[in-house]
Amino acid sequence: MELVIIGAGGFAKEIIFLVERTNRFNVIGLIDDNYFNLPDNLLSYPLLGGIDYLKNLKKNTAVVIGISDPDVKRSIWDQLNKNDNLFFPNIVDDTALIGSEVSLGIGNIIMAYTTFSANIKVGDFNMINIHSTIGHDTIIKNFNSIYPAVNLSGNVHVGSGNEFGVGTKVIPGIDVGDDNKIGAGSVVIRNIKNKSKIVGVPAKIIESWD
Repeated sequence: MELVIIGAGGFAKEIIFLVERTNRFNVIGLIDDNYFNLPDNLLSYPLLGGIDYLKNLKKNTAVVIGISDPDVKRSIWDQLNKNDNLFFPNIVDDTALIGSEVSLGIGNIIMAYTTFSANIKVGDFNMINIHSTIGHDTIIKNFNSIYPAVNLSGNVHVGSGNEFGVGTKVIPGIDVGDDNKIGAGSVVIRNIKNKSKIVGVPAKIIESWD
């Protein structure tokens, strides 16, 4: 199946690495609204234009959002979800360990050497990066970015639009709300509400916004 990657930055390179390993899609090119300021190709794949290219596409095409910023992911989905010709598959590396009763929505990117134990629900358009682990009975909603080597323990509930920095650890039973930014290396031992920046060991709120 033909696949278009949205974004032409570092994360797009990681997705190319993933897609080439799975060998289930044929990447035909990349989309970036800043294409006129970028080279003509990325890792030998051509830049096809801006988001309007996909808005107007008339043939069935798989699309993956190669951007980690949750707000940008939401915006792209809002712009493209009316085009019924576009399909947003889950891209799962062959090395990922997927246990029993693990469900995925659409548009998720599951990178190499990730582990999902059992009875886990993952919504839409989440990125779970290399060597991250997701414990039993965990729920992850939509548009989250979980960077490399993050450990979510069992019975963790994650809302939407969160970013978990590299090496973050979350103890069992924690609730994380929406639109939070958790700094690299943090250890989360208390529930987190919404729209906060949390860092440290143990993690503490250093900033919040409306």
